[in-house]
Amino acid sequence: MKMQKIFIAGLIISSLAACSSPAERMAKCESQGISKDACYIAEQSRENAINSAAEKQALENAQKQYAQATHKSVVKTGYGVTVKRGTDGIVTVDGKPAALDEKNADASVYSQGNYQVIFYTKGKVALMENRQFKGYLK
Repeated sequence: MKMQKIFIAGLIISSLAACSSPAERMAKCESQGISKDACYIAEQSRENAINSAAEKQALENAQKQYAQATHKSVVKTGYGVTVKRGTDGIVTVDGKPAALDEKNADASVYSQGNYQVIFYTKGKVALMENRQFKGYLK
């Protein structure tokens, strides 16, 4: 008896998957002699499975976007300068906010007054003063 139910459920689902609209799937299911209630439950299960998969994918995408948007807090010092990047992504040089000048796959360049700070994606932070390279901050 249990094997027969599994077979019928599989038959219902496979027959419903081939059609394009819910009405067509319901009609095809009913034309095979399956009760309207069983066809309705199979259609609802199909729609729920599709919605669950879409919701799962949307949550995964949102997590990836959030992970890309957040930054680790970084404090680097050297050459008489303290550079901070907060978890919100705001960069300050000696407590003054810096403006984002350029961003690409390898680095982000910020400027504040005479200083330019380069945050490399691999973790290094370089300091330039008056467009002259000073060195890497620690």
